[in-house]
Amino acid sequence: MDNQRTVEAARDIIVRAMESRRELVAYSKLEAVEMDRRAREVERTALDELRKLLPGTVADQQLSQVHTKLMRMDETLEDLAKRQDIQDRSRSLERDDITWRTFEDISWLLGVL
Repeated sequence: MDNQRTVEAARDIIVRAMESRRELVAYSKLEAVEMDRRAREVERTALDELRKLLPGTVADQQLSQVHTKLMRMDETLEDLAKRQDIQDRSRSLERDDITWRTFEDISWLLGVL
């Protein structure tokens, strides 16, 4: 797959995930906490799909930035998992925040936001 098609496929993944998040809000009677949990699931799934889509070496600048964001997210999550000074609930909230920020940053990088 060439770079342009990969970028388009990456955008499609993000757009589908954003639509899924909107549906959670628009058509759901879920509690806010449950809605947020499901939104993070949607984002994690989309980020995993992006990771699989990207080739090992990325020549395209936009795809390279996406790859870098994913790598940084992974490193940050690994560091968070190693921390002993944080309770499980706080760790979970921080993990969700890292996921959300990465998803939003990648959406912006791909020109979806």
